[in-house]
Amino acid sequence: MGGLAKTFPAALALAAALGAPAAARARDVAISPANGTPDASPQTQISILGVAPRSIRSVSVRGSGTGAHEGKLRAYSHRRGASFVPAQPFEQGERVRAVVKIKGEKPARFSFTIARLAPTPGVLNLPVTQPAKLQQFASAPGLAPPKIAVLKRSSRASGGDVFLTPLPSPIVHPGAGTVVTISPVGPGGPMILDARGNLVWFKQLAPPNVAANLRLQKLGKRTVLTWWEGPVTPQAFGLGQGVIADSSYRTIKTVHAGNGYPMDIHEFTLTRDGTALFPIYSPVLVHLPGTPAGRLSQLLDAIVQEVDVATGLVVWEWHSYGHVPLSESYATPANSSSYDAFHINSIQPLAGGRLLVSMRDTSALYDIQRAGGRIVWKLGGKKSTFRLGRGARFWFQHDAQMLPNGEISLFDDQAGPPQKAPSSRGLVLRLDAKRRRAAVVSEYRRPADTSAQSEGSLQTLPNGNRFVGFGAQPFFSEFTAGGRMVFDAQLPQDDGSYRAYRFPWKATPRTKPDAVMRGGVLYVSWNGATEVARWQVLASGSVVAGARKSGFETQIPVSSTASSFTVRALDAHGRTLATSGTVVPQ
Repeated sequence: MGGLAKTFPAALALAAALGAPAAARARDVAISPANGTPDASPQTQISILGVAPRSIRSVSVRGSGTGAHEGKLRAYSHRRGASFVPAQPFEQGERVRAVVKIKGEKPARFSFTIARLAPTPGVLNLPVTQPAKLQQFASAPGLAPPKIAVLKRSSRASGGDVFLTPLPSPIVHPGAGTVVTISPVGPGGPMILDARGNLVWFKQLAPPNVAANLRLQKLGKRTVLTWWEGPVTPQAFGLGQGVIADSSYRTIKTVHAGNGYPMDIHEFTLTRDGTALFPIYSPVLVHLPGTPAGRLSQLLDAIVQEVDVATGLVVWEWHSYGHVPLSESYATPANSSSYDAFHINSIQPLAGGRLLVSMRDTSALYDIQRAGGRIVWKLGGKKSTFRLGRGARFWFQHDAQMLPNGEISLFDDQAGPPQKAPSSRGLVLRLDAKRRRAAVVSEYRRPADTSAQSEGSLQTLPNGNRFVGFGAQPFFSEFTAGGRMVFDAQLPQDDGSYRAYRFPWKATPRTKPDAVMRGGVLYVSWNGATEVARWQVLASGSVVAGARKSGFETQIPVSSTASSFTVRALDAHGRTLATSGTVVPQ
């Protein structure tokens, strides 16, 4: 966590100005479940983050119904703490008391309650209904990615490829109060395009699995490709896992949520400390204010969990329920399926042991301290710490990020229902900690009103441009810092991408190129390859035809009457990258 202080100096100053001594608190021990947590998992670990494992003298745990629990203390990687893993689960509804003794510190005594669990809903399993909107390739007949239309491409647009995760749209959102018929374009999966909109890579997933959050991140010093993968419920939360792959698209790690939960779709962020941050949506039964004593109602709690990638142990966990009052939500049991009062959709690690968390259904951002789980400040919603200046009010936002200069970027959906503005926008805000005000720095809108009910993203590119994904709408666009649109493209109507990113990307798959020959034309492609410049067609070891690479699939006329061929992929320097299997004319 210490390295983040260099990246976010303004964030540290902001926290200090608002009463959080960030430099000191970075060294605090964070224990979870936090004291007073009302709905911990029956399979919860006791997570102790921020102290050498050898300094943890003992952990004692006793349930009000299950009594004393034996368990093992398991260390995190990098020796940053340890989890006490009970040998047996806790009982639903029981109260648990725990004591953690650390060398040189007073014993930490705390208690929490085990959740009463509600049933987990089923998953959406949507057959393909619009094949006319899908691309088809002779050399790769098993791939069916959505068609892409590039509407505008200026020389001021950034280089690099576009990273998408096509999803059926519109998504049924639990806060909408309506049921929407979903008509999927095609199968979901992570997808990369080049600057011209040509397919680079598509990993086609079998329904009901879809993907989200495809992007580049760092795992240690290594650049990796990451995404979330799994099924989605009708209530719009996920039941999956995080995937980490190398530059050949080989999966090197699959990250699962801990404490008996599945990982939700909305975030999968790797940290510099070798951990992964993501949300969990947990259906629980609680007593809601204003209902008769003893009556339990369903609530969808939104949880932040941090897992050690190397060991799979839970290093930290935070529950919205118990920290954010239900009265601050715009969702109610009447208008929200499963009563989704919080709906976490982005999590960003900050300096000083803090996190920036976005909740759609409170229309607010939260600066949360790991140690103790305290909310340092709120931006937006019903109880904002900052007064929002002209144009700064946002609604149902996604992808909130604190920038190195302390500004906040986010995607402002502004459409629920109720719709709060004619169009959604990318938005950058400046926070004045002294006067506790938030002001608009810049905003980014497509020329035509584009209103997204859900999803969306805003990425700041190295050259200062902003890349905006319009979520449940099919558009993804790039703008200069001043707001001029320099790139615009779209998926088919009825399709969208939860987020959209742009990164420079080089990859050489471990697979061979795919090729087929029909009527004297050879069709060749290599899913995921970025370094192919030319193709050569060989018969009996001699070159008989060739062509420059053109789009995802290249067509090469072949006049040779040979009975079989192979195809060789060459890079820009003429070096051989790979050779296909034997191709027999059809």
